[in-house]
Amino acid sequence: MGTIGAKTVVAVFDSRPAAEGAKAKLLRAGVPESRIAVSAGLTDDGIAAEVPGQAYENQPGQPAREAEAARFSEAVRSGACVVSVLARSDEETDYVAELLRRERAYRTAIRP
Repeated sequence: MGTIGAKTVVAVFDSRPAAEGAKAKLLRAGVPESRIAVSAGLTDDGIAAEVPGQAYENQPGQPAREAEAARFSEAVRSGACVVSVLARSDEETDYVAELLRRERAYRTAIRP
């Protein structure tokens, strides 16, 4: 069962070392390790990680919200590493998202 008001901040990094560096900063900032997840792709080869076919975001007539979700999904599929953080308040959500951006996440999103 989730925490009321909790949101997940998700950030995509170019490499596992960059993601691990961001995780270390989060830990130093007091975010418990139990609320941080680091997920690596199945391959470090960006070309091999691509999914064949046209990306959903390139399909004509897609609503803006769905196009943004598709761009994020594409970034996750092609990214080397994803960091997810369960934030317990709006203030913590904003703080974590900004910290991950400062650590050079190339894509971030906040999910309920």
